[in-house]
Amino acid sequence: MRFSPTARFGLPALAIGVLIISFSPLLVQVSEVGPGATAVYRALFALPALSAWMLLERRQEPVAPRKLTARDWWLLALTGLFFAGDLVAWHSSIRMSGVANATFLAHLSTPIISLGAWLLFGERLTLGFMAGLVLAMAGTALIMGASSLVEGGSLLGDGLGLLTAFFYGAYLLTIKHLRESLPSGLIMAVSTGFSLIALVAAALVMGGGFIPVTLLGWGTLVAIGLVIHAGGQGLITVAFRHLSASFASVALLATPVLAALFGWLLLGETLTLLQSLGCAAVLAGIALSQRLGAAKR
Repeated sequence: MRFSPTARFGLPALAIGVLIISFSPLLVQVSEVGPGATAVYRALFALPALSAWMLLERRQEPVAPRKLTARDWWLLALTGLFFAGDLVAWHSSIRMSGVANATFLAHLSTPIISLGAWLLFGERLTLGFMAGLVLAMAGTALIMGASSLVEGGSLLGDGLGLLTAFFYGAYLLTIKHLRESLPSGLIMAVSTGFSLIALVAAALVMGGGFIPVTLLGWGTLVAIGLVIHAGGQGLITVAFRHLSASFASVALLATPVLAALFGWLLLGETLTLLQSLGCAAVLAGIALSQRLGAAKR
């Protein structure tokens, strides 16, 4: 007897993926190379693991997998370009605005994804879900407002954080569409290959350091590629096949909350009272949207 993949893999994959990628901004913050180069190493070190995943999937298929169409290739390339834009903007925002602010701004992608899921996939957005989303976004706005009062804030960094939200929202909506017909490993491997090409070009334009100076610096980059991208982002891609995009997008708001807490605990970044209240509002909004939203599915 085979268990439902939704019950068996979807929610656990999303939960573990969210926890893993919560460490991403911290590792980017301490990377010994520039933001563009960090993104390049992320894709580069992830590719061997993702390629192995893709080949393993193909070997386990009971029937021969269908050939990719021209449309599949275009969508995979677009997915890679969206993710490349996301990484370049986000990594730069982290360096300029700090872990908490950059990550919260990036996750303004949530309403973009929810709207796109409604328009593109016909997902129902119940009143309970919308109430939770509004509460979570209010918490995010509170964090943004509080961070603007912290010395050292960067207007450019905040702008790049907002740009990240658009790229990441488009990336996840494209992933959701591709997961209806293609396996996770193939999507991750091929789109990451396209991302790598774009990221190399962006890194050459941006400049900055390209070679880590210590073994710890190399280890950080390997962790970003293997653990964060191949592991965390890969699990989120798996989850998107079995969960609604709107459901998953609100759950992803736990990522900036965890990142802000890790930034406070591990890097000593300031977490003000207003930011703490914002974190609480985001978590309450997630709980509300999932409980009341799921009740009418």
